[in-house]
Parts: sequence; C-alpha cells; structure tokens
Amino acid sequence: MVKFYSSTYTHEHDFKTFSVAYFLRYPNPYATHVVSVDTLSRHVDDQGRLHTRRLIVKKGKLPRWCKMLLASSGINISESMILETSVIDPKNQQIWTETKNIDFTRIMRVVETATYKGGLDPDRKPIVRAFTTVSFLSSIGFESMKERMETWGQRKMGENLNRSRMGMGFVMDRLREQGGKIKLFQLAMQQALAQEPQEF
Repeated sequence: MVKFYSSTYTHEHDFKTFSVAYFLRYPNPYATHVVSVDTLSRHVDDQGRLHTRRLIVKKGKLPRWCKMLLASSGINISESMILETSVIDPKNQQIWTETKNIDFTRIMRVVETATYKGGLDPDRKPIVRAFTTVSFLSSIGFESMKERMETWGQRKMGENLNRSRMGMGFVMDRLREQGGKIKLFQLAMQQALAQEPQEF
C-alpha cells in the first residue's frame, strides 16, 4: 500500500535567487549526506524553460531493525542514487521538480514531486511558495514489513524536508549577501545553452 506525505512552505526570497540556489544548494551545512551531484542533461525548450536532469548520490541511513533485516539477506546500503528532474519557467516564475531513487527500489521507492511558484506576499515582498508531495512504496517481505518501511519513510520525510529548507535558506542568504543573484541567474542560463552534457 502506497503512503503519501504532503507539505506546503513559503520561502521569503525572490524567484531568481531561489532558482539559482536550487542548482547550488549542495554542498551546504544541512546536507552533509550528499556525496556528489552530476548533470546528465540540460536544455532550454522553445518556450524558454530550462530542463535539467541530475544524478545525486547520497549516503544511506536506515533504522537498525531494517539494517539487520537486509544484512541477513546479504544487502548493505551505504549510498543511494537519486535521479532529479527539474523544469524552470522564468517567464511564469514557476519550477517543477521530481526526485526518485533509482536503486534499491524493491526495499522502498520514494518519489517526490514539488512545484515552486514565485509571487508577492500581502506586504508586496517577494516570496516563493512550495507545494510538495512524496510517495512511499515498499515491495520487501511480508505486508507487515512493507507497512513498517513505508511508515518509517513517511515519518522521516518531515525532518528531511525541514533540513532541505534550511539548506536552501542558507544558500539563498549567501547569494543575497553577495548581491550577485541576477548575474548568477544569467550565468546559469548561459551555461545551460552552452553545455552539451551526455544524454542517457
């Protein structure tokens, strides 16, 4: 049985800063579990939207009871590979993202989709509203074990999202302090047009 987690959040930064920070968010003090980030493909479509796929390798952290179960089957998870797909629409100030693990999917498949929309708060200050939905599906062992895995993932997600938001906030604050957010955003778009990463 699939379990879900949904969340909304408001970032008190402008859309351009948020867009740049999204690609620069690793490394940060709240994401020490991230091992590497590699761009697989990137292009700008005829509507001016930036499409990007990245491979993110993260250190795995499972509960003790799960580690013992997997160890008995000869499975040792120290790292996990995450496929991140994103579409940035500068004209409409909107970002769509999907992240999902591409290994150990039988143990648990986690798919996170998020939409970010730039706008103004009631005081006319720039903000970015985030809407996130995450699904958890385990195919390991008996139904009771699947249920336990999915429930654990669901409970951990709130903590994970909070760290992610703190990391984004850290990066955006650094960008704002440097005062180069517009130049960085333009540079990111130029790199998107110039790069020819390998397609998979």
